Amino acid sequence: MLSLALRIILIVAAIGLMAFLLHSIKKSKMRIEDAMFWVAFSLLILLMSIFPEIPSLLSDAIGFQSPVNFVFLFFIFILIVRDFFSNRRISQLENRVKELTQQIAIDRLDHYERRHLGERDEDERS
Repeated sequence: MLSLALRIILIVAAIGLMAFLLHSIKKSKMRIEDAMFWVAFSLLILLMSIFPEIPSLLSDAIGFQSPVNFVFLFFIFILIVRDFFSNRRISQLENRVKELTQQIAIDRLDHYERRHLGERDEDERS
């Protein structure tokens, strides 16, 4: 079983995370998709802390010596997976920014050349 102190810490952490999420959503500092993950994450923390039998059963089934080790490893794994997907999304956005920057540079060069050539043609006609 999880100790009472750990259960209280997890409950406080889940409630604090939920309050922070609601504040961030209210201030429009977070996308709804990201907020949904963190809401589910905090509810999972809350669920495991209110019902310590769940991590105990899972840790026994998998072969952990202690439910606390299972809880920490489980949440670390979830956060690593989340970090991987976030990094993948960041890489895609960085590539998109690079492509857009290149397109803007090409458009500006094209605009400059048209304007410059237009001025030359007017000078030659004069």
